[in-house]
Amino acid sequence: MQRLHQASDIANIFSQIKPQYLDNFQIYKRPNTLEYNRLGIIIPKKQIPLAVNRNRLKRQIRELFRKNIITKNNKHDILVLVRTKITSQNKADYLHQLHNYINNLS
Repeated sequence: MQRLHQASDIANIFSQIKPQYLDNFQIYKRPNTLEYNRLGIIIPKKQIPLAVNRNRLKRQIRELFRKNIITKNNKHDILVLVRTKITSQNKADYLHQLHNYINNLS
């Protein structure tokens, strides 16, 4: 899985795709013509102030996608945007919810 980090690619996704909403996440998904999936993660500093916690959450989300989406045949550009504050107490619940979303990707 590759990272989606080009500003032009992210801007195209924002302008072309309507998001799907989970409790704390907005997820933008579109098919791509590449031979691999691409994942972008946006976590605003306002939602998670400490860089250590933002980076840890990004690593956990990337690992979640890497483990679960590798078997899917359809290739997508996926952008995950954190909408609300995630605390350490409820992080496991939200990651579980994201895990269920990934498993239902077609």
